[in-house]
Amino acid sequence: MTTARYHRMLSAFISKKASRARSLALLVLFMAGAIAPLFGRDAYAETSPSASSPPSVCGNAALLSGPSSAPEGAVVVPAGDNSGFDFNRPGATFWFEPGTHTLANDIYGQINAKAGTTYIGAPGAVLDGRNINLYAFTGDAANVTIKYLTIQNFGRGNDNQNEGVVNHDSGTGWVIQYNTISNNDGAGVFLGSDNVVSYNCLKDNGQYGFSMFKEPIEGRSAITNIVLDHNEISGNNTDNWEAQIPGCGCTGGGKFWDVNGARVTNNYVHDNKGTGLWADTNNIDFLFEGNYIDHNDGEGIWYEISYNATIRNNTVSRNAWVSGKNNQGSPGPAVYLSESGGDSRLPSAVSGAPKIRIYDNVFVNNFSGVSIYENANRFCNSNGNTSKGYCTPFVTPTLLPESPRSYDYPNPISVAHPCYTDIAAEPYKTNCRWQSKNIEVFNNEFRFDDTVVPCAGTYCGVQALIATGADNMPWSPYTVAGIQNNVMFNNNNSFHDNRYFGAWRFAKGYGETVSFNVWKSSPYNQDVSSTYANDPDYGGSGGGTPPTPPATAGNDLDANTATLEDSIGQWQNWYSETVSQSAYEAHGGTHSLRVDITDRWGWGVQTANWPGFATTAGVKKISLWGKLGSGTNLQPKMVVKWLDGGNAVLQTNEVALTALTADWQHASSIVDAPAGSATVLVTLNGSGSPGDYFYLDDITVGDAPNVLDADTAGGESSTGEWQSWYSATVTASTYAAHRGSGSLRITVTDPWGWGVQTANWPGFAASAGKKRVSYWAKQDTGSISEVTMRIQWFDSSQTLLQTDLVPLSGLTTDWRQAVANPVAPAGTANAYFDIYSPSGNAGYSLYLDDIVLTNAD
Repeated sequence: MTTARYHRMLSAFISKKASRARSLALLVLFMAGAIAPLFGRDAYAETSPSASSPPSVCGNAALLSGPSSAPEGAVVVPAGDNSGFDFNRPGATFWFEPGTHTLANDIYGQINAKAGTTYIGAPGAVLDGRNINLYAFTGDAANVTIKYLTIQNFGRGNDNQNEGVVNHDSGTGWVIQYNTISNNDGAGVFLGSDNVVSYNCLKDNGQYGFSMFKEPIEGRSAITNIVLDHNEISGNNTDNWEAQIPGCGCTGGGKFWDVNGARVTNNYVHDNKGTGLWADTNNIDFLFEGNYIDHNDGEGIWYEISYNATIRNNTVSRNAWVSGKNNQGSPGPAVYLSESGGDSRLPSAVSGAPKIRIYDNVFVNNFSGVSIYENANRFCNSNGNTSKGYCTPFVTPTLLPESPRSYDYPNPISVAHPCYTDIAAEPYKTNCRWQSKNIEVFNNEFRFDDTVVPCAGTYCGVQALIATGADNMPWSPYTVAGIQNNVMFNNNNSFHDNRYFGAWRFAKGYGETVSFNVWKSSPYNQDVSSTYANDPDYGGSGGGTPPTPPATAGNDLDANTATLEDSIGQWQNWYSETVSQSAYEAHGGTHSLRVDITDRWGWGVQTANWPGFATTAGVKKISLWGKLGSGTNLQPKMVVKWLDGGNAVLQTNEVALTALTADWQHASSIVDAPAGSATVLVTLNGSGSPGDYFYLDDITVGDAPNVLDADTAGGESSTGEWQSWYSATVTASTYAAHRGSGSLRITVTDPWGWGVQTANWPGFAASAGKKRVSYWAKQDTGSISEVTMRIQWFDSSQTLLQTDLVPLSGLTTDWRQAVANPVAPAGTANAYFDIYSPSGNAGYSLYLDDIVLTNAD
């Protein structure tokens, strides 16, 4: 097909991946369809995973060199300029002489392959696009063979996005063997039905080593029956398309799309700058066997909204080190099963069972292990599905009508499709979803050394059975809680009989981690008969993350004014009293402030430092301790005035002790010092009778002790513990700040709601009791209208005790504050934070600042 037509098809049927900061590559994901008898039973033979990397194909002259003389009857293609050579000979065999071969001096200089034609290279034969031509072999002809050629330098440096250089039009029956296909733009090779791609070096291409696309066909797969065997696939995505089109999901070693029946065997997939092997959208009946997948930037194998696969006898090592660190809101797994599962209604001749089976593999020092995931908002006809033109194979029509369509989340794409009109009723409620179900992970060896893996966030070294999303689609019959329950308990997903070495943890629900002992116990009952060569309680309370130590209150008062330890500080007489430093009583330390009342019409104490102590705006704690010396019904009160830089009073707050007794007692209040506060003036007053006296100590006026660290609270120098959860990025910004010089900037990447979360599961150290929580927010770009902070209170065993929501609506470009006063339940050990919203389109952003959780008693 033409380039323009190809891109029209992609824009109509393929939406690029969102909320996936993927960063580069892994291995094993190929071959679709009922393998024809031509390929024999040897491709089914089980092999053991390799303990060391296999021999390279790239640079192996003995393997890649073709015949030194032309085969009988072959047409000889001379080295040099072949722009005028007659390749229009269907059924012919062409033998390329040693040397460099070039095509016409324009972008469409190419070889238009004819049916039944064979192209063979002599030793040293190179077909060079010179960064002038876009494609090497094009045309929809069938049964073409290409062997022993070096095919390089096609594309002008950043061309061929989602296009192939060899078999550009995914022709049927092509055999591509013993070639070096490198340094081209786009994908080195495209595959079509009944293709065999084997013993090739697919290296350093701009987007993929291999990929494929055919126009979708109603009711069946576009591509069937492919073999990818004994190839070396390395260093691809040199043009870094994920950086050029953030969230495109369009990079890596190779990608399968809409394929039925694929055998992906004995490939060496390594050092790709993206996912190794990626099967995306309605792939059915795959076998990944005997592959060595190593050191790709992204997931080793990603099987996405697809069905029925066996992944066995592979070595998968050192994958997702880059993507795991870049996207700490998801596990960064070696094998990622996303909305994929087994289904007996679909073919399984190649995979061997109507399941997804992962067994007899060796996993070594990947960022994490196997992640089974489902997004509650991803289903047919939802704008939460990135493959927007496609439905599941179980609903008619399997392709959404071309028009009318809406791409505005949360609306359905088509209001006429049964996955809108009838989705609440069966069978559509079941059949409209791609489901993570009938998955078995067993008899694998999982090794993890956190001194080798560059860990970051909370998901390093985890196995996962998780689901996320947002309950913000009024027409959807699905809820996040319901999908989480299905993935964990109802969908026949099982880990068992595995061997674990190293400090592994296990993620459930939204991604909360638990220990091996908890994971294998009721109600989860996972990894039955598995072994764990480490502390089986590791990853329980704290999830392997040391708890954040409790914060202490700041104090704008100097030490002596606050504690009276070395002097009386700034305190001085004001009226009807005398003040002194006393060593007779003390709440903390050895001294306190003694106040003797001299007159009956009230008394007052002031500080000698007008206009007061330096301060800043923000959440403050004002408190003091008092004890009776002599008298009755003495109730001292502290008055705090916040002044701006011109000494104008902006706000006044008070805190009063109840009637003093012979025991020390405490009074405190959490207040907000207003914007513009520069100094704070502190006075004491009350009533009493001459001769009455009392003691005051540990007087505080300062920043409230925040459970969150400074960067998590306000992005002063980094994002602290905040990380992406879904459909958003979070960065530290100095462009806007409510307090200090920094804030947190949230940028939305997708239009179906977004969320950020903290990376320190199960959260910050906390305790039971009255709390005060607050945060500030303002719009940046776009019009995000609302946001909600969620606080989950957990006990020491990570049992969820209570959830509190702190919403803020009516956002504008001015700072607005949300305040709540929850009570953390008895047994609280940790508080976990996330912030989310159903509001905002891709590119919208907002700022958050001064996020505070503090004790209010």
